[in-house]
Amino acid sequence: MRITNSTLLRNYDRNLKRISTQKYASENKIYSGRQYNRASESPLKATKALTVRKQLWHTEQYQENLKVADKFYTEAETSLLQVSEQLASVRETIIYACNSTKDKATDLNILAEQLETKAKEMCSIFNTNSAERAIFGGESNSDEPFTIEYDADGRATTVLYHGVPVNAYSKESDFPYSNDVYIDIGIGMVITDNQEVDPQSVLKISFNGAGVSGCGFEASGKDSTILRPDSLRSGTDQENTVRMTAGGKTVTVKFKGSRTDDIQTAIKNAFNNAGVTDPKKIPVIDTKGQLTMGDGSSAYVSETPSINLDQLNDGQNYTIDVYASGTKKTITFTAGADTADTAANIQAKLDEAFKREKHVPTIDDDGNIKVEYLNAKGETVSENVYLAKSDTGTKPDIKNGDTYSNNYLQVTLDAAAALRRGDIDYANACIDRIVNSSENLLVEIADLGNSEEYIEFNQSRFDTRTLNLKERQKDLEATDLESEITLMKTYEAIYNACLQMSSSIVPNSIFNYIS
Repeated sequence: MRITNSTLLRNYDRNLKRISTQKYASENKIYSGRQYNRASESPLKATKALTVRKQLWHTEQYQENLKVADKFYTEAETSLLQVSEQLASVRETIIYACNSTKDKATDLNILAEQLETKAKEMCSIFNTNSAERAIFGGESNSDEPFTIEYDADGRATTVLYHGVPVNAYSKESDFPYSNDVYIDIGIGMVITDNQEVDPQSVLKISFNGAGVSGCGFEASGKDSTILRPDSLRSGTDQENTVRMTAGGKTVTVKFKGSRTDDIQTAIKNAFNNAGVTDPKKIPVIDTKGQLTMGDGSSAYVSETPSINLDQLNDGQNYTIDVYASGTKKTITFTAGADTADTAANIQAKLDEAFKREKHVPTIDDDGNIKVEYLNAKGETVSENVYLAKSDTGTKPDIKNGDTYSNNYLQVTLDAAAALRRGDIDYANACIDRIVNSSENLLVEIADLGNSEEYIEFNQSRFDTRTLNLKERQKDLEATDLESEITLMKTYEAIYNACLQMSSSIVPNSIFNYIS
């Protein structure tokens, strides 16, 4: 078969271009460090490489989330350790005040100022923010979830969480911004059928300040054998109303001021009017408010939140905030001609305001407000009710009863108020609550420590995963330099050999023409 020069030239040209292309492709792999520049060059490897890249991207996001969570938890733990130190100082101050031999009011006032300062400092600690987000603000980004209310004399009286008194609700979930905030850390986030995130599949990065510091109060609506004089309106012209039960009789006792003798006289008159004349069946109150009976039975007083109906002016409008059934309602009512009319007007407003809630507060003719209902077992259950002044309108005379707050910031302020009025017994009772709060706080700190260990474990897990993924990415995308250099040298030798063969294939006339 005859092979023409044109055929030789075409084959030579094609092979030279092919080996040249392979040579330059090999050089490009060496210089770029990549096995391929387009997915079409290696579809299978490219598909796997894209999957690895996606996994790396997610891993980097999880690592970044863990860094944020680690910082958040570290700052939260630091804050609670500072609060723990403050609580220890508060306890020591109250103990010193209660055991001090000094009886000057000025000394107690100084200690009260110290306690008030400690409460303010703890509020500041709880207002710590991380990345412009309050650590103990729940789901809110508010800079200061905790604030303090002051009375007319400029003394701190009430701790507020997102504008709500910490005593108002006994459940932390009832406070504003109480929903949890979660972050995905790559353990398999799960969305439930209710379109909610499963808490076990994510990491929480929010803390409810009301839950951490405590909320609600003790003994609301419960029977007590003690009527604390310090819980009463002390002015000689100020009306007090309490409900008292003894010997199967429940009576309403009304008196002015807080003198023990006046209270005893009012108790005697109330039981006499109820038909009880036997002195042994009439409660006796001592200077500390302890109720006893001559026949050895028990007497009880119910310290429910109340409105002083006797002090209201007929026809005048009054406004109060009522916290009950996990919500706040502001009601405005008109005082009637007598306490029964006023109570009826208030009840109508309560019914209207709470008609969509689970339970509606009720008020009796003595002004006592409570929430009671029957549970599934048929038992009577009481819920906390808290009354507060409204931002608008005229405020009636209200009382929330003789209670101890479950919030240690509020307990600190209450202890300060007790020292100012010289009530050592009340301040002494605050010590146990501060001690219990300190113990609960240590549990919170320990839980934070456990969470930080969990974060560190996941950080280590993702560090290892990142190394493995990058190694896998290298296998799929990076050039094997040793093999590729050997291959490039082979292509280079073939290419040079092809050039040397050109003198035997390419006609001399071409070279003559070129020269």
